[in-house]
Amino acid sequence: MRNIKVILSLLASIFIITSCSLNSTDEIQKPSSAGKTLEVLLVANENVYKGSVKELTDSLFGQPQVNLNQPEPIFDVLNISVGLFNNSDLYNKHRNIIIVDVNSKNDNKIYTYRDKWAYPQTIFQFSVTNVDEFKTLLRKHFPQIRDDFYEYERLRVNNAFKSLENINITKALKQKFGFWITVSNEFQLSVIDDNFAWIRKEAKDYSIGILIHTQPYRDSIVFKEKYILNQLDTTMKNHIPGPLEGTYMAVERRIEPVSEKITLDGRYCIETRGLWRLIGDFMGGPFVNYSFTSPDNQQFIMLTGYVYSPRKPKRDFVMQAESVCRSIKFLKQ
Repeated sequence: MRNIKVILSLLASIFIITSCSLNSTDEIQKPSSAGKTLEVLLVANENVYKGSVKELTDSLFGQPQVNLNQPEPIFDVLNISVGLFNNSDLYNKHRNIIIVDVNSKNDNKIYTYRDKWAYPQTIFQFSVTNVDEFKTLLRKHFPQIRDDFYEYERLRVNNAFKSLENINITKALKQKFGFWITVSNEFQLSVIDDNFAWIRKEAKDYSIGILIHTQPYRDSIVFKEKYILNQLDTTMKNHIPGPLEGTYMAVERRIEPVSEKITLDGRYCIETRGLWRLIGDFMGGPFVNYSFTSPDNQQFIMLTGYVYSPRKPKRDFVMQAESVCRSIKFLKQ
């Protein structure tokens, strides 16, 4: 396993974030990290985690996840005292940790630790002189902290699926497409042909699906949001029928999808989050789509993860779907 180092530079500021990490041998020997999906352990005493500090922390981590059917926070925050954290080995195995150390002799820095007590694990320790300095640092660097925690959540899901990998699906994707994504043995391969595959997990109260669509890459117009949504609509209509005759899956157009440019496995990619609906019926849910080209730029690839969960929260299932999509690997690499 490799180290992951992130140095957050503070331009035009006196504050410094210091990143500390372990060697690969130490990482391999660490126990698996704990904690619920998308949960942050905030280590701060009661006299710190109150008033404006609590309001700021809750407002940042409690922002709604983009394009879910019902509002759900991007993270859940669990608060414990510094003393309880230091005197128990139970909590230091948590995957996402923020430690707020307030002392007049501190240096107003953020120290970042990777895989210190468990793997994968990210710890941000705020060494501040007072609560106002903590709020300043948290506001300034929340986007990076959020992204780091989110990346380690994906890593946890990928590691879990890798340990229970459905080898048959991996082999089928390698043979047909020259790339693969890692899913657990809870998933099944429902359809696979020359340019499309449908992988899904059907549980009692929810389902998670992964759609793979490929086509020759000819023009950069394929990266336009309108093109991606139209292509996704066509793929869903042609391949994902509903339970009743004449019903089929489609992009929900009444709520605007949200797109952004990201890097996926080192490649330029458009990530699109939106909602899907079943034409002719009342089913629906969130989806996340990743659109990019193959390493040789010969193929345009669309990976779409979708969730149907009418009675359960959807955020954690979407995390599973996007983690699967982001696990893509190419044979030629």
